[in-house]
Parts: sequence; structure tokens; C-alpha cells
Amino acid sequence: MVDVIWTPKTMPSERHIVVRVHRAGQPPTDKGYFFVSDETDWGGSGPFDMRLDEVIERATRAAREKGLTRVVVTP
Repeated sequence: MVDVIWTPKTMPSERHIVVRVHRAGQPPTDKGYFFVSDETDWGGSGPFDMRLDEVIERATRAAREKGLTRVVVTP
């Protein structure tokens, strides 16, 4: 099972997936991108930004595939 944690006060010490969220577009919508915590955060732009529900779904799938148990959603 993969836990999705929203804006924690401290990040987990174990390897996890990080989802970065921001508002974009007109009308404004929540968008984001994800990466593995111990890999480089290249930032999201253009085709790498997805709707928030889609990015959380993909991040959860990636966590399962990599054997990780946490997805951390943060601004």
C-alpha cells in the first residue's frame, strides 16, 4: 500500500516520491509534477506539468513500481 501525505511538517527520511504542486493557467488549476526524493528535481514545465489528480495517480503508480511506500505532496 502507498500512503499519500499532504504537506508534512518534516519530510520522511526513507526514499519516497515527491509531488510538487502549483496553480497555473486561466482559469487557474492545480498542476504538478513528481520525482523520486533522492534524484534530481528538474522542475515541471510544459508537457511535464499534469493536472493534480493525474500527477498523484502517476506518482502512486511509480511508487508501487519502485517498491516505495510514500508519496509526499508539497507546494
